[in-house]
Amino acid sequence: MELADIRARLTPHLAALLPGLITVSLMVIWAVHDGGYDDDTWYWGALVLLGLFACVQVALAAARRPLSRWTAVALGAFALYVAWSYLSIAWAASPGEALNGSDRALLYLLVFALLVTLPWTPEGALVALLTFVLAVGVIAVVLLVRLASGDHVGRLFLDGRLTAPTGYLNSTAALFTLDSLTAIVLAARRKLPWPIRGCLLATACAALQLAVIVQSRGWLFTLPLIAVVGILVLSDRLRVVAALIIPVAAALIPLHRLLDVYRASSSSAGLTHAATRAGHSALLLCGAALALGLLIAWADGRGPARELAPKVRRSLGAALAAAAVGAFVIGGTIATHGHPFHFIARQWHGFSHTQVAYTGSHFADVGSGRYDFWRVSLDAFVAHPIGGLGQDNFAEYYDRHRRTGEEPSWTHSLEMRLLAQTGLVGFILFVTFVVGALGAAARAARLGGAHRRGVVGAALLPFVVWLIHGSVDWFWEIPALSAPALGFLAVAASLEPRRQRAPAGVVRRLTLPRPLLSAAGVASVVAAVVVLGFPYLSVRELSLATNLRRSNPVQALQDLDTASNLNPLSPGPGRLAGTIALQTGRFNEAEQRFAQATSRDPGGWFAWLGRGLAASTLGDSSDARRYFEIAASINSRQPAVQAALSRVLTTRPLTGPEAFDLIALAQ
Repeated sequence: MELADIRARLTPHLAALLPGLITVSLMVIWAVHDGGYDDDTWYWGALVLLGLFACVQVALAAARRPLSRWTAVALGAFALYVAWSYLSIAWAASPGEALNGSDRALLYLLVFALLVTLPWTPEGALVALLTFVLAVGVIAVVLLVRLASGDHVGRLFLDGRLTAPTGYLNSTAALFTLDSLTAIVLAARRKLPWPIRGCLLATACAALQLAVIVQSRGWLFTLPLIAVVGILVLSDRLRVVAALIIPVAAALIPLHRLLDVYRASSSSAGLTHAATRAGHSALLLCGAALALGLLIAWADGRGPARELAPKVRRSLGAALAAAAVGAFVIGGTIATHGHPFHFIARQWHGFSHTQVAYTGSHFADVGSGRYDFWRVSLDAFVAHPIGGLGQDNFAEYYDRHRRTGEEPSWTHSLEMRLLAQTGLVGFILFVTFVVGALGAAARAARLGGAHRRGVVGAALLPFVVWLIHGSVDWFWEIPALSAPALGFLAVAASLEPRRQRAPAGVVRRLTLPRPLLSAAGVASVVAAVVVLGFPYLSVRELSLATNLRRSNPVQALQDLDTASNLNPLSPGPGRLAGTIALQTGRFNEAEQRFAQATSRDPGGWFAWLGRGLAASTLGDSSDARRYFEIAASINSRQPAVQAALSRVLTTRPLTGPEAFDLIALAQ
């Protein structure tokens, strides 16, 4: 193919592909940097997206088509949800946390708004999907190579379960699940070049095997529902189920070795040995899947497509569905030591209990704190039904009302998060957004041809995994999951046929003057720069201080002064500065820094504890006791708080190092 031909094929898609691929690159970067969870990772990404969004709106202003009704409803509802989130700062117990959570919501709005307003074509959307899926597939293969080589395997695991690359067990399982399912769907597309289809099947094998190694019980429970819903949103179901056979077989054949990684994690040597064996088996099967996939894709692409008779399609579909169900039952039986029904009964009974019984497979362990997390979430919603607690204000409320020894920051459910933190208003706005976006995607699939329907179905799969698995876990807070889910949902919605511009001379109703719209747009961008830029600079200073806290505590305290001034709502700089001052013998300064933190966040138990430790060291037992009592009223189950309060009037009051050791042991 000549250069002119390539240019001619790419030109119609470049307006969407260039900003789209930059956004996809951010998703991949977040995936390999602990899921983008850390503030100093996603904040700069939000600023990049803000600048990109502004440039795109200016560059495409003349050629932009009006949004469809469904898309406009979705975008408007999401924008109102984010506005409501910022408004919740006014009633949040911790305004700094509410600001941080609202900024994260703004990040996701920018992802959705940017991608939904781009002039996507099915071909351009397919390229963006392929780029994301294959990039995550490369991450999966690199991880398998590291496992097979025994390269610092311990750093990749926590308690025998894979955490890399996202840093959290269940989000790692979800990332590789959405990647494997999307890869399978794309591999089933006959019109894709056969080398790409073969690579997609190998990618699906690698990602699915890594998802098994994680041993996420939430993944195991939600996978059947994800599979059913995923099949429903797809068009060519028979080909997809057929393409599923190779990755599922590649996960079942070495299943014992994949599960042995957790079983052997009691020792470092055992973990390394088991991970190496699992990595070798997985890579071997990925290679076999690549070769077989290339051969099948090459043969499938030769000659014209042949349509099967309806009766044959139904029979073949039933056989493949039965085979898929059988494979899941076999895998579930092996994972649960041959007692799947007993496993389900034990899990249901253990849902409201926090104890965990070690069985050699985390899939068969019981016990979870989610029952209590959700109980407190619903209590918070009942107590604050309209506006909720305020964005990201669940942690302190849970500390006051918990019945477990856990101290979660998040509700571990998207629905509970919406109800508890933004109330009924936030819940309705977000549901309206989802309904609008899915309505636009459904219309795009219904009114488009087979090619468009296939792309829409594939683009919806990340959202399906994120929504279903995220209903029992905390995925909203992880950009590596939320950005692909909401971003490709936007791509699917944007493929809906849109209204054409009105002919010259036709006056539209409710159309605002262009200068007014331009002014509103500029004001919105400036406001976004302020609410994202200053907190980001504060986070950077906080990160620098964290790195310097041991080598140069004086400079670290100065950096924290700057961080505090840049974000006058955040208690974080005060908490860290107080801790550094306490550890370096600056007890007066420690009391002042912790006092700043308690003034910004009166519900934070740690700052009250630190303030009490500083007062106790200075000999002010009366104030120390008062501060400890406040900390105990917030978090009475925290061992450090209990010890501090019990020893405050004795000859051996709790010291800072002792308190920090107790906190570390409790985590």
